[in-house]
Amino acid sequence: MKKYAILAFLAFPPLFSHGQTDTTKAPAEELNFEEFGDADDKKTRTYCTQKVNYLSPTKLISIGYEGQLPFHLASVGTHGLAQVITKAETHLNAFGGFRLAVNTPVISRSNFILNLGLTYWNTRAKLANPERSMLFGNINALNSTGINMTIFKPFDNKHFLIVQASADLNGNYSSIDAINSKGITYSGTAIYGWKKDDNLMWGLGVTRTYRAGQVLHIPVIFYNRTFNQKWGVEGIFPARVHLRRNFSPTAYVMAGYEIEGNSYYLGNPSGADLYLRRGELKPRIMFEKKLTGFVWLSAQVGLRYNWRFDVFNTQNPVKDQKPLFENTLGHPLYFNVSINLVSP
Repeated sequence: MKKYAILAFLAFPPLFSHGQTDTTKAPAEELNFEEFGDADDKKTRTYCTQKVNYLSPTKLISIGYEGQLPFHLASVGTHGLAQVITKAETHLNAFGGFRLAVNTPVISRSNFILNLGLTYWNTRAKLANPERSMLFGNINALNSTGINMTIFKPFDNKHFLIVQASADLNGNYSSIDAINSKGITYSGTAIYGWKKDDNLMWGLGVTRTYRAGQVLHIPVIFYNRTFNQKWGVEGIFPARVHLRRNFSPTAYVMAGYEIEGNSYYLGNPSGADLYLRRGELKPRIMFEKKLTGFVWLSAQVGLRYNWRFDVFNTQNPVKDQKPLFENTLGHPLYFNVSINLVSP
């Protein structure tokens, strides 16, 4: 912000005089401050930021592992490819894998912020009896690789717009040769919001999402609120909502839930395309603490509730469509541990 510039001239009597000199000081002229303005004669504008007090830090790089405890799986084929084997049951001894996320600011100005990101999630299954599974017998791993973009555009000190878009490649691939564009899904969110002060930001918007395992177009509510130095709420309903308890500026606990999922292309082993629609509801508790500098530890534990884990011959729902494989999964406990580089 440019400040007013004031030019003042001070008159001093000469230190040495030659001849007779009038040493009486002339009265100083009164300055009219209204005559002075901005140097470039433009009004300075200010904008709201994307944060509230005591908000959890933004993760620039996150490297972690997520795993689920053993659970039971029952598969039933209703028609199509499952005409020969109609029912199968097995036990999963392990279900989880490596997770990576990178998020970096590309443009960061007071009136415009653009972040670009990359994500990679891997899930592998270890079955007690692989020969009994109609689904996992031909699956090496469920992988999801995505790119995303987030824009924060403030209009003034009170109003802002958030736009998020992502493209994810989901499927049963373990090498570049196995990648198929049929596994690409597109998601996006737009939110118009209000920032009342540094303790409250909220907004309303719409989203296209695959979090429940299949495409949905639904309204969303954005709400970040800090009540005091200890308590706050962070959420984008219905995707995720958490109650935050700060112990210090470098340690806090959050309790809440998140919905995760996507549609995975499994290939066409019998001549027809197969898509796994996977959706999970995760009630959880998260603990995050600063280790050193901008490096933080994040640990979470919770319940993985199976929302949807069925196989169809299309990526998106079709009227009166029935699943090729209808799977019933147990609801095990899960854990997630990661090391994160956070923004200042």
